[in-house]
Amino acid sequence: MSRTPRAASDLVGVDFARVRTAAPRRRVWLPAALLGALLAAMGLAQLRISILHLRYALGEASAATRTLHEERSRQTARLEGLRGPERLAKLARQRGFATPARVVELRDAVAPGAKP
Repeated sequence: MSRTPRAASDLVGVDFARVRTAAPRRRVWLPAALLGALLAAMGLAQLRISILHLRYALGEASAATRTLHEERSRQTARLEGLRGPERLAKLARQRGFATPARVVELRDAVAPGAKP
């Protein structure tokens, strides 16, 4: 444009607005950010649900472990009762076992050709 003064009639049809060379910028980042936030929220929800399932499974496993420990304790007590010397002596008397009158000790068998 030249800097010469124009007459009022010369200004008809002239656009004084800023010339835009590019298309107007659209807010493309806003939908992308909202989509990203939505995906992050869904991922977080899935993670929390997964943690909840793991906690339930851990509780069940803990209860099963506790039950097995109690059962092992009962079985150990029963085994100790079965191994008790008083009980074994009573069973031996009932079945006719007696204290041996003599004990014969045998030597270990020596293999042929081995040094004693």
